[in-house]
Amino acid sequence: MSTGSSPPPAETIDHGFGFANSGYKNNLRLSSSLQDFSSYRRLDLEEGDYNIGIDRKPYRLQRENAGSSFSKEKALPGGTPILRRKWVRFLLILLCLLLLGLLTYLITSYILSYWSQGTSKFYVVLDCGSTGTRVYVYQSSIDHNRDRSLPISIKSLTEGLSRKSIGRAYDRMETEPGLHLLVHNTSGLKAAINPLVQWAEKQIPKRSHKTTSLFLYATAGVRRLPSTDSKWLLDKAWSILKESPFLCQRAWVKVISGMDEAYYGWIALNYQTGMLGNSPKKATFGALDMGGSSLQVTFESKKPGHNVTDLNLRIGAANHHLTAYSLAGYGLNDAFDRSVVHILRGLPSADLVRGNIEIKHPCLQTGYKEQYICSQCASNQQNSVSPVVLGRNSGKGVKSGVPVQLIGAPNWEECRALAKVAINLSEWSNQSAANDCDVQPCALPDIFPRPYGRYYGMSGFFVVYQFFNLTSEAALEDVLEKGREFCEKTWEVARKSVPPQPFIEQYCFRAPYTVLLLREGLHITDDHIIIGSGSITWTLGVALLKLGRHFHLD
Repeated sequence: MSTGSSPPPAETIDHGFGFANSGYKNNLRLSSSLQDFSSYRRLDLEEGDYNIGIDRKPYRLQRENAGSSFSKEKALPGGTPILRRKWVRFLLILLCLLLLGLLTYLITSYILSYWSQGTSKFYVVLDCGSTGTRVYVYQSSIDHNRDRSLPISIKSLTEGLSRKSIGRAYDRMETEPGLHLLVHNTSGLKAAINPLVQWAEKQIPKRSHKTTSLFLYATAGVRRLPSTDSKWLLDKAWSILKESPFLCQRAWVKVISGMDEAYYGWIALNYQTGMLGNSPKKATFGALDMGGSSLQVTFESKKPGHNVTDLNLRIGAANHHLTAYSLAGYGLNDAFDRSVVHILRGLPSADLVRGNIEIKHPCLQTGYKEQYICSQCASNQQNSVSPVVLGRNSGKGVKSGVPVQLIGAPNWEECRALAKVAINLSEWSNQSAANDCDVQPCALPDIFPRPYGRYYGMSGFFVVYQFFNLTSEAALEDVLEKGREFCEKTWEVARKSVPPQPFIEQYCFRAPYTVLLLREGLHITDDHIIIGSGSITWTLGVALLKLGRHFHLD
């Protein structure tokens, strides 16, 4: 053994480990000790960050002998165990990551299960229609124990609501008039919105106010306004709603299209009738939602094939190919307006010039004589000198149109014929050929698919049945019979025969209109229509879609 030189000092690294023989230094891969978990960044389970970074100082090996060459050194015995330890460490780290992922999944499942069993989410939807603004409050929860693939439970809150003696058909909170009559009327807009929001606040626990989503969706009344007027309304409505205690965004205050309205209505109907989320899939109902200005038609197609009217809905594993369209002017109020326009067209031009327009209407009772503002008469008389009331610009809640004097001249057969004219699209469009309602659905453009299947009539259909005290099982012939009896009464008797309510005088027209719209306008036979209850509204579809984002309802 040589004693000419003392042993070299042990080489050191930053972690403080010493090696007696420097010859091992080139075969060692530097890594953190598995026991040093303090160097791992803490994993945030809520953020879902699985990127684990190791915070350590760079290692630097100092060469003991500057003259030695790494390339000439030979591998030393013992390298294989070191490589084995490296793989063991890698596998342990991978196992830790998998365990952390499993832990995150279990915690998320537990939170979701806890919410579904005891915690509710609330939604407030303001429906701004042509006759008024309504508020709906929904309470929802998730129930994974339901024997369906759609684990959503949702109900409408109506505490404190009852039909007043004014004879309203619905149990709901609403204000009048419609928003489209309140352009440039800030105080009127506040009076229309604030009472509804305040009522909603009372329905929802205060602790849930900040997490309650609030939506304002305007339909046909605002839809037909000039864009500058509708923008003013929505901006002002947003300035009011953002002061509420609820969660609201500017994008949630908007005008929805007729197809959107139809889509929401179909979802609401088939959820309430138990047709969604079933396995195997059940046949769904078509939806007919008639408002004051428009009619929405939605039904399920066997396969997609019409780009203009197609919509697709996926609920869990079930796909629904929907056909949906909105027929402007086919709501109850606009249809009566059309009947006035048709009679006005037949008057001598001299009467129009004088401005004192009297219209004898076959769907109004004997003794009826009232002024009426005909909205669609304004566009029909653009080239005349008839006076036009511009209620929209005044912001006073007054309809814009031509003032006429309506006089009752009841004639049931003429009334039915007038209702048929209001239904026939060829009377109100630029198409050259007249539609034969016996041959084709005369309320539909040629490009729209024909309805088929079984349908629920909602909203306006329900209102007509409710007015005549008919149950949902009543036949369409019963509606006609009730309408004829109502028309034969004098106005004084007819007015007192029902509770005070709007549009009493129009129900003589509404009876044949609703029946003929189904039979001739849409070619839906009597045995394929069911009149739904007033509790089915498209606003439920809005809440369901928002809630359903968590459960593949797209």
